[in-house]
Amino acid sequence: MPRIYLDYNATTPLDPSVLEEVTNILKNYPGNPSSVYEEGRAARILIEDSREYVKSFLDAGNSGEIIFTSSGSESINLGIIGATYAYMQNNKKKNPHIITSRVEHHAVLNTFKFLESAGVETTYVGVNEFGGLLLDDLKSAIKENTILISIMGANNETGTIFPLKQIFEEVKKIKGDIIFHSDLVQVIGKSYFSLKDVPLDLCSFSGHKFYALKGCGALYIKKGVDIDPIIHGGHQERGLRAGTENIGGIVSIAKGLNVLKNNMHEELDRINNLGSIFLDKLFYGIEGIKLNGHPVNRLKNTINISFDGVKSETLLFNLDLYGVSASAGSACNAGAVSLSHVLKAHGYDAKRIESAIRFSIGRFTTEGDIDYAVSAIKKGVLKLRAGN
Repeated sequence: MPRIYLDYNATTPLDPSVLEEVTNILKNYPGNPSSVYEEGRAARILIEDSREYVKSFLDAGNSGEIIFTSSGSESINLGIIGATYAYMQNNKKKNPHIITSRVEHHAVLNTFKFLESAGVETTYVGVNEFGGLLLDDLKSAIKENTILISIMGANNETGTIFPLKQIFEEVKKIKGDIIFHSDLVQVIGKSYFSLKDVPLDLCSFSGHKFYALKGCGALYIKKGVDIDPIIHGGHQERGLRAGTENIGGIVSIAKGLNVLKNNMHEELDRINNLGSIFLDKLFYGIEGIKLNGHPVNRLKNTINISFDGVKSETLLFNLDLYGVSASAGSACNAGAVSLSHVLKAHGYDAKRIESAIRFSIGRFTTEGDIDYAVSAIKKGVLKLRAGN
């Protein structure tokens, strides 16, 4: 029985060329990049070359800096907490206000909750039934003491794309000194993005979403944006992220982006086409299903479907037995089901949310994989609806 991996939004397999590059680094570059002798200098060159490549990929030019971290989550924490703490240090008598959406990844939402506990004022803006940001509500939420807004580029559960350029421009018209951060973890590798087009103040992303290693991420910081470190120790990463750098992970980010850039148009066209084929075959072959999120403005690799009369956890168990890997729209923790905060924000009822499954395809998905998966999904749904 084949194994069909349809959870690319959770993580991607390591690209063979990235593995080859990282293996070379681990074998031949043993030095600490903070050391001044030859091995250290060689490691430092790898890091700085990778930094410049990432800036080039993002079209950052000389507009800002890349700070390497351990993950997308750490990058998000460093950006949001670091900017807020820097403001609080420089404006001790002013209570800052920060804004995000209700459908952000928990890396953003829990960072906001943490800052709430430190006395920071927060606002969470809602979305419509398709997951589109209520932009007028966001604009109305901006106040004199609003210092930061964090809006994701694309949603990890539904794939709904946020019009970052429009949101960024509307925000800056109202209050030009607001720091605008975006979680681009699900954007880089799945869509086109350029800092020339959307000159964000801060943005975060993660290597393992574009076929690089797990345990490495990056934060872009625009010149003039003050950030306080949240990990204290040495002087690494421009003094903003203490700890000896993960050279293999950093190089894997640059190599992963290089592989992506060299084949981006062909790869995205192929994946988008597969996503459309998958969605069409699901709706053609199975009755009683609903697409969650935006029907058009979404990442085509991401298909979030609710199956009437079927619990997602049970269907996922059956799919795993059939060799298909996917994710639920709800999360199981210690036997207790927690409904997806993203789908709840859409206003969907509990039954729709409890039956939601996210399928996400990527570089190594084939049309044969799609055909097998659709057959397995149909088999599992019919079996569970029949009570077997």
